[in-house]
Amino acid sequence: MIESVEEDELPSASPTHRWQSHVRATALIVAPVISIASAALAGYFSYAVINTKPPTDMSELAISILKSGDASPEMQAWATDTLGIQTDIPMVGSIKPVRE
Repeated sequence: MIESVEEDELPSASPTHRWQSHVRATALIVAPVISIASAALAGYFSYAVINTKPPTDMSELAISILKSGDASPEMQAWATDTLGIQTDIPMVGSIKPVRE
């Protein structure tokens, strides 16, 4: 019924077959590790983005600069630019009284 096989009769594994088995085993282990590491990194960066404090409101700083009397002209120019106040409006013509 069952024939016994001696070890000498079994074919030995070739070096390429052993190499392929090692590669398969490594792939089975490395793929989940890479997946878990990628998920952990995505979670970390999501946490970092969500929990960062927003930048301070520049308009409050600009208003306080414009209210102070001893601010330098450069700081006042920055404040007006930050608030979007246009200060360099050219005069087109002189204002003339309307005649009726």
